[in-house]
Amino acid sequence: MKGILYFLLLTLPEYLLAQGAIAHFSVWKPNPQQEHKFEEGYKKHLVWHQANKDPWSWYGWYVLSGPRNGYFVDATFDHVWKDFDNSIKPADDQADNQLHTFPFGDYLTGYKLMALPQLSISNANGLKSRFLRVITLQVNRIDLGQQLIEKLKAVYTTRPVKTFLVFKAVDGTELNLLTIFIGMDNFEEFAQTENIQDDLAGIEGKLKNQIIVSCTSETWIYKPDMSLFPGGK
Repeated sequence: MKGILYFLLLTLPEYLLAQGAIAHFSVWKPNPQQEHKFEEGYKKHLVWHQANKDPWSWYGWYVLSGPRNGYFVDATFDHVWKDFDNSIKPADDQADNQLHTFPFGDYLTGYKLMALPQLSISNANGLKSRFLRVITLQVNRIDLGQQLIEKLKAVYTTRPVKTFLVFKAVDGTELNLLTIFIGMDNFEEFAQTENIQDDLAGIEGKLKNQIIVSCTSETWIYKPDMSLFPGGK
């Protein structure tokens, strides 16, 4: 039994990567005084995806804190690169977006991140947590940044943190970025990560390397009515 468990633990990251490690994010800025119209238009666009039997999952959040406060972020996860060569009816998708979404908001940017499951703590509904605390680290070296987060994960494993998902930037943004998504069901749980900057600084000191260039934090709120999954919402 121990041998089987060891094998499963050893191969888990590869298994997860085999399912697809690439996530694509899009950032929208709803027009002032048209936030409701943007929401309704985006929901109509999701109906198009559903009607066309899109096999991809789509998550939606509003940003609650930071310079991007009020922006809308959507994302699709668990892809391999060739998936993006075979998205469903891209021309029709764009036309429907032009009809329902673009009149009420600006599409600002898109970027791709790669999941690092070996550095993550996850549960089935982690990305559907009511809130995500999004920590973005700009680092001098990605390998040292990953060592830093590996030790941070060990700290958080001892705390009641259910979701701690780590990604690295691979396209559409600076490439020396690592992003941590920490799921929370309420703001009381925010206390588990309130001193994350001190935790990171302490670990960095023990590693005896200047690793972190900058550290930013945002809080996102999950919008189940602006999300879509195969087989329905």
